[in-house]
Amino acid sequence: MKIQCDVCEKASATVICCADEAALCAKCDIEVHAANKLASKHQRLLLQCFSNKLPSCDICQEKTAFIFCVEDRALFCRDCDEPVHSAGSLSANHQRFLATGIRVALSSSCSQGHSD
Repeated sequence: MKIQCDVCEKASATVICCADEAALCAKCDIEVHAANKLASKHQRLLLQCFSNKLPSCDICQEKTAFIFCVEDRALFCRDCDEPVHSAGSLSANHQRFLATGIRVALSSSCSQGHSD
């Protein structure tokens, strides 16, 4: 599964910017995050596409993950997502996205001149 760049809408995205809530290709990532000092400090997570294998849940490590939580920087299956992000909990307002067929790096890629 390929994710399209939110800026140019042509190339495949290589990173997700948590601050901008945007998926960016390598070229647009460099352009957007070189714009000013504040933007250059945005945390970005690398996207890696799978060929045939879907990602597994970061919690149970057994079931297929379908949900990516920005704040937790983790992939969840439905069974693990519900108790963690239940209504009334502190994490209930976390930003979560459907994330089928992608894997997000565990560390950010905030280095300047990032390219893939």
